[in-house]
Amino acid sequence: MDNVSKSVISEELIFLDENFKNQDEVIDFIVENAEKIGYVTDKKSLYAAVKKREQEVPTAIGYSIAIPHGKTEAVEHPFIAFVRTANEIKWTEQGEELVRLIFLIGVPEKSEGKLHLKFISQLSKKLLDDEFRAELLSKENKNGIFEQLSSIEI
Repeated sequence: MDNVSKSVISEELIFLDENFKNQDEVIDFIVENAEKIGYVTDKKSLYAAVKKREQEVPTAIGYSIAIPHGKTEAVEHPFIAFVRTANEIKWTEQGEELVRLIFLIGVPEKSEGKLHLKFISQLSKKLLDDEFRAELLSKENKNGIFEQLSSIEI
C-alpha cells in the first residue's frame, strides 16, 4: 500500500448524522470503514484495542464529544475518523455522558511520535471554542467538516 497518498484526515472517514444506539455500534462502523479503504488491515484488532482503552478510561470529554483511540499493528496508516451522530448517545453504560461528536484515532503500534496525543491536545483546545463546536454540529457537508478538521495542526 502506498502510505504517502493517505492523509491522516480523509473525507472518506467523515460521517454525518448517522444513527447509532451506542459506543459499540459507532466504533464497529468506523473500524469497518477504515478497513474498507485501506487504513486498517484487521478491523477486529483495532476494535479490540479501542475497546480496551475505553475500559481503562472512557474517552468522553464533555461538550458531547468522545475521542476513542487505539494503537495496534493492524493500523497501516494513522487516521482520524469523525462521526456526528443524528442524536446524542450514551457513551458508556455506567456513565451519564451523552455524545454526538466522535473522533476515532487509529495509530500504528510502531508509530513514531505521539500523533494521537498531539491531535487530542490540539483538538481539545479547538473544542473549547463554542463556535468551532457549533460548526461541527451544523455543517451540512463532509467537505466543510474536512476543511474545518484539516485546520487543526498535527
